Formats: sequence, structure tokens, C-alpha cells
Amino acid sequence: MNVPSPVNESLLSQRLAALGAARSWAPNVLSDLERFIRTADDYDLFRLNPIEYGRLVGLSEADAIELFVHTAKAGLFEMDWLLICAYCPQVAGSFRELDQVHPRFQCAFCNAINDVALDDYIQVTFTVSSGVRDIVFRHPDMLSVEDFYLRYSFARGFIAPHGMTHQQLVAALSRGFADIEAHEHRSFDFDVTAGRFEVLDLSHKLLLVFFTGGEPAERQETLVQLESGRFLLPDRPTAPRDMILGDGRFSFRQTADLSPGKHTIRIENRTGDRGRFWFVQYPPGFQPHLVEYEPFLSGKRLLLTPSFRELYKAQLVDEGECINVSDMTFLFTDLKQSTPLYESVGDVNAYFLVRQHFEILNRIIRERSGTIIKTIGDAVMAGFERPQDAVCASIEMIEELSRFNRTASRPLGLKVGVHKGRAIAVTLNDRIDYFGQDVNIAARVQGLADVNEVCVSATAMEAPGVGDIVNSRSVSRNYENLKGIGQKMEVHRMTIPPTQT
Repeated sequence: MNVPSPVNESLLSQRLAALGAARSWAPNVLSDLERFIRTADDYDLFRLNPIEYGRLVGLSEADAIELFVHTAKAGLFEMDWLLICAYCPQVAGSFRELDQVHPRFQCAFCNAINDVALDDYIQVTFTVSSGVRDIVFRHPDMLSVEDFYLRYSFARGFIAPHGMTHQQLVAALSRGFADIEAHEHRSFDFDVTAGRFEVLDLSHKLLLVFFTGGEPAERQETLVQLESGRFLLPDRPTAPRDMILGDGRFSFRQTADLSPGKHTIRIENRTGDRGRFWFVQYPPGFQPHLVEYEPFLSGKRLLLTPSFRELYKAQLVDEGECINVSDMTFLFTDLKQSTPLYESVGDVNAYFLVRQHFEILNRIIRERSGTIIKTIGDAVMAGFERPQDAVCASIEMIEELSRFNRTASRPLGLKVGVHKGRAIAVTLNDRIDYFGQDVNIAARVQGLADVNEVCVSATAMEAPGVGDIVNSRSVSRNYENLKGIGQKMEVHRMTIPPTQT
């Protein structure tokens, strides 16, 4: 473990005070955070996963996310949106603002073609502010070549395949690391086996792939010249090669064929700066698969965090882009006959009632880990990561309005619909919004509900945990025509009785 670097005492004190003033925190939350900033290893303060931090100090996931959203606003940490390759743990891009995230990219490490979504390979992490405490990972040129690849270039929380540890995986594939200084020449001897042998220099975003097979050859030698922005092989032809491997599509920019056997690779660094090399041997038949991670803060979950939407209203998707969301639950509400309400009690009184109804809905949605995406007249569109949270919120909103109606000048009736599916996140009217067929279905499912009813689509009803919530309730199932959808869909209908307390 490295000796912790010193902190800027005055700045740390100032920003902790700002964090403390932002809201009321549970006991020990700020003192635990201060101790962590002071004593943690440099790597622990680099691209921190708030969910992992919460596990270590006894905070719930929601509370840990809330804490770090506020730490970024207070200037204690800096928030980064990381684009992670789906087929290797390479951090393909690190961005401070959501509008810089472009999810269609090619990985420099493995040359895979990626089109990722907000809920899988877009991670949100937090690095201690350089003003509060400088760490070596803000200066990658100062890292050893092993740390440059395995800790700086790779995402945290990567789960090695086949039950291996990270160390076992690296030992199985790695044939060595080397820094080669400007204008330096070095030779490396390898026993190249069948499969793929790769030469990487991620400091220049270069990958050279040798496909090895056939009969072993006598000792071979290859000269690799590192030029500005490319590898040159004067004695061996190279060409791009597109392939489908395992779960992914790969477009290797520079490949050559090689026979197995003893091989000397001579590298000439003809640039004016250092090259950082990793030599990797993949076995025959190696098939890349989608990478798995320990639980992390996804882009989707952050966008569903109310404090993020409130504190970072300027964080928007690039107007020329849309980002896929593979799995999200949408909740729509509407008030029964809100137009006659304005006519019967007047605009001021009606507005007061509707505003109170919005406050009730917003509180319950937040308590159930959702967020209001937008209001449409007297209706609400909300988003949730988990269908069971949306269904619980639906029931609780109707029950709470039932209690509210006992003292209200005019009773309010709520109609709710829930659906789970895909969407695209976009920027519309200077806010993040969601569009797509499943968003339309969610709105249509709500349109089927009568007052004090929740209509739930089959995809949401079949999700884990939802059955346990509705088992004790009277639920009917029908196949309904949804306007504009073009096919009948299975919809489950629950009537929520008035509360007795």
C-alpha cells in the first residue's frame, strides 16, 4: 500500500462544511468520509464505486449514491462517466459531462466494436478532487507499466472468467510488460504458441495482432517500428481484419500471420516519447464474452437518482445523440377528471390541490428509488430501475391520496400504469427525457386504468418480486388493445381499496 499523499487541510475543511450544509446526514457519514479521504490508498480514491464504498462503511446503495452525488457538487470528488468495453475491462473513455459520452466506439485494447447502453457498460465513478488530495493515478506517466495497464486502463470490479482471480488471469495471458523510451531499441524473446499473440501500446492506442497457427517454424524475428500513431513492420505485411469472435464483432486494424515457435520481436521506438508495451498470448479457440462486474453505479441508475437530476440539470445527453436503455420501468399517472376540478373549485384552489398531489407522488416515488422524469399537465411520468419499486409506489400513491381525500376540499382520484421495457435517453427542452415504443406502451397501459386502479403490463408483472407484492390483492388479467400499438397485450388490473387508517 502506498503512503497516503497529504491533503489540503483548508480546502478539505471548507468542502466538508459545504457537504454538511447540503442536507442532513446520518451520524458518522461525514467523519467516515473524511477519514477515508485522509487515509485511503491512492488507488482506492481513484474511480471509486459508491456502491462498494457503501458496503464497506455500512451505507445502503441509495444513501451511498446520494452521498457521492453531493460530494461531487461540493467539490470533494469529481464525477466521471466511464465508457467500458463490453468484451474486455478497458476504460475506453472517461468524461466529466454526460453530453461527451458517445456510446458507439471501438475499443483500443481489443478492437471490439461497441454500442453500449446506460445500464450495462456506462459506469459512473468518483475520484478525489486534485485540490483536496493529489493522487498518483492523476499522473499515469508516473505509474509503472503494469499499473498503467491493470489499474489505470482497466475498470474496477471486473470479474475474471472461469472462477479465476485477476492475478491468475494476467499470469495465464501475459508474456511481459515493458517501457521503451524515446528512440530506444529493445529485443524480446518469446515462445509463441498457436492462437493470437498481441503487441499493445495503449499510450499510443495501438494494437498489433499476430494470428499464429500451422507447423512450428525455426526461430523467427520481426521488427516492429513505433512511428507517430502507427506500427510499421518493414519485413512483414500487415492488413486489417474483421471477425466475429464469441459474442462480439472485432475490427482488428493491424494483423499479420505467424508460425508458432521461438520468436524474437525487435521494437524500435522512433517517436520522441515513451512507448508502454504489453505482450499478450491468447490460446487457440479463445472466445471473448461479455464482461461481468461487481455491482456498480450505472448511468441509468444515476439518471434515476432525484438528487442528480436536481443538482446537475446541465448534465444532458448530446443533442445529436441518443443513448440506449436496455431495461427500465416506466410509471404514468393521471388525475380523474382534472378539468372539471378547475371549473368546480376555481383555478387557485384546484392548483393548490394538484400541487399537493404532486408533492405526495414525488415523495413516494423518491422513497421507492424512482424519479419524476416530467409532468404533463396533471400527469406524471416516472422512471424506476426495478419494477417492484414502481408497483409498490403505484399502490402507495393511491393509498396516500385516499388518506389525503379525507381532509381535502375535493377528493382526487388517481389512475396509474406500469410497464417495463427499453427506451432511448435524449435531451428535450433542456432536460433528459425517454422515448421509444415501450414508453408509448406504458402511457397506453395507464390509459386503461380507472380511478384508484393500477394497470401493470405482463413484462412488469413477471419481473422478480412483483408477484409477492400483488399476491394478497385482487388482480384481474385481460388482453387489451392498446391504441397505436397494433397488437393485443396482456394487462393486469388492480383496484386499490380506500385505506381505513
